[in-house]
Amino acid sequence: MIQEYCRLRVSPLLRIAIPITSVDEVIQLQPQDISPIPGVNPCLVGLTNQRGRLLWVLHLEKFLGMKPMPLGKPIMAIAIRSQIPTEGIRCLACVVMAVEEIMTIDSQKLIPVPEIAPPSAKVLLSGIAKLDKNTYGVLNVKELFRLLNPDMDDSNEIPELAGISTA
Repeated sequence: MIQEYCRLRVSPLLRIAIPITSVDEVIQLQPQDISPIPGVNPCLVGLTNQRGRLLWVLHLEKFLGMKPMPLGKPIMAIAIRSQIPTEGIRCLACVVMAVEEIMTIDSQKLIPVPEIAPPSAKVLLSGIAKLDKNTYGVLNVKELFRLLNPDMDDSNEIPELAGISTA
């Protein structure tokens, strides 16, 4: 199945692709726009108000188990959404280094995530795409929201990601 994806650079070493159907918008935040919330997963930078809608701000690089780069000024983020059957639409802002462009990927031509990849990559990526001499991990948005919202399903089989508890 051919689908459009938004290409993103999360860090100098990591590029991901997110289905365009899950992307709301690209936003720029100042550090003072984010309210930290004590006691939550350290990957969650805090909450921000985006036109009357509260969004969690996720440091995606940290969530994927990488050593995070310091947040810039301004902070670039991409707002993504997922339809949750019993709860409607959930939204989240993911911190990124850069937004590149839209690309088309045939999901049947995705390369499987290598066995040597970190556990977080195996869980969160639905495959690997190569384009313009770069490699992109295709983010499984539904799985990202499931890991951040363990109450979304009954399985209770939520793995630890890079030693960071998701509970």
